[in-house]
Amino acid sequence: MIGKLRRRMTLMVIAVLILVSAGIVLAIHLANERSIAAQAEETLAVLADSSGSRSVLQEADPGRKAELSSPRPDDDGRGFRKDKRGGRGEPPALRSGSEAAAAGLSNSYTITLNRDGTVASWTSDRTDLYSDEQVTAMAESIQAERKGSGRIGTQFYRKTEKDGQSLLVVLDARLDYLSASNVLRSTILIAAAACVLLSLLAWLLIRKMVQPVEDAFTRQKQFVSDASHELKTPLAVISANAEVLEQEIGENEYLGYIRSEVRRTDSLVNNLLSLARMDRHEGTAEMKPFDLSHAVLDVVLPFESTVYEAGKTLETDIPEGIRCTGNEEMVQQLTVILLSNALKYSDENGRIAVSLKTHGKLRELRVFNTGEPIAPEDREKVFDRFWRADPAHGRETGGHGLGLAIARSIVEANKGKISVESGKEGTAFTVTLNG
Repeated sequence: MIGKLRRRMTLMVIAVLILVSAGIVLAIHLANERSIAAQAEETLAVLADSSGSRSVLQEADPGRKAELSSPRPDDDGRGFRKDKRGGRGEPPALRSGSEAAAAGLSNSYTITLNRDGTVASWTSDRTDLYSDEQVTAMAESIQAERKGSGRIGTQFYRKTEKDGQSLLVVLDARLDYLSASNVLRSTILIAAAACVLLSLLAWLLIRKMVQPVEDAFTRQKQFVSDASHELKTPLAVISANAEVLEQEIGENEYLGYIRSEVRRTDSLVNNLLSLARMDRHEGTAEMKPFDLSHAVLDVVLPFESTVYEAGKTLETDIPEGIRCTGNEEMVQQLTVILLSNALKYSDENGRIAVSLKTHGKLRELRVFNTGEPIAPEDREKVFDRFWRADPAHGRETGGHGLGLAIARSIVEANKGKISVESGKEGTAFTVTLNG
């Protein structure tokens, strides 16, 4: 139990650390994305104005038309020309301080379009980075977007019109994204290392914090075990003396009370010993395949007479041949506990139903009884030791609030699960075991 608590606390701390780290990484990633986008928009605005100014100067050039109509050494032979002016530095219009600094953040190029939308020419200070095919494909993609500005991959673009000339200004931010990717990768590695280190420290701290609780719990289990063994002898002596007195003086009301309380206390001691034995040998019970149908029927059939004497009915749905892997003796004890619980808490002339089903590799044992429903807030508490929703009813039925705690310990020892459902129709305990 303490080991499970330690594991849960450690897993919870690790989960929180992972979520916090993931949040930090995501925040850095989004901040980088926004920063690049904002910087790109600002740079595009500068480039668009500068490109517009340059295009006006180019139109004022009296020899431009001749240049476009006749082949030049830098003509690609497909009707548009790469203008390399400014290839050895910043374009003339961008040489002033802030504009030059903005343009230098990433590579950029400007596409001049014909009236039909085809590429007339393109200019860039880094013509060695792009080909005519890439520029043409980019221009087609931008026009297909039908937007004034936007982003395609790592490239931001803006459309502009100056003196009847259509221009596409493209800012290639691949270097910025590569830098952001490197920062993000470094952040992830640092966050992962921090998670591992903090998880290790959290595990050590939790272990140190839980150790006193574990020691106290161990001492408590040892005390329960020792006290239960010590009580067995005086109970046996009291019971034997009561029998001798009854033989000498005959039946007596007060002797009846003594024997009744001895039986009740003996039942409590046996339950405490069962819990102590399970705690001491947790996870060491012998597990092997056995006939689950036969094991359950061996318990249910003798129980029919007890149910009949109580004026109640018992229904069974237990197909033959269902096998299971676990501890047969413990599973039979579990069935007895669930049946006894159903008999105690079912209403007058109530109905008890026991069923056994298979769901793939899982085996489901279900014990249902009619009667008062368990309150939703109490359904998890019913498996706690010494807990009873109605102590007065527990005194009437002779219960101590240990039966379902033992049932849960048995189920956990057999690597299964137990749950409770309760409503107006009644209450059902469902046990799931591995096949």
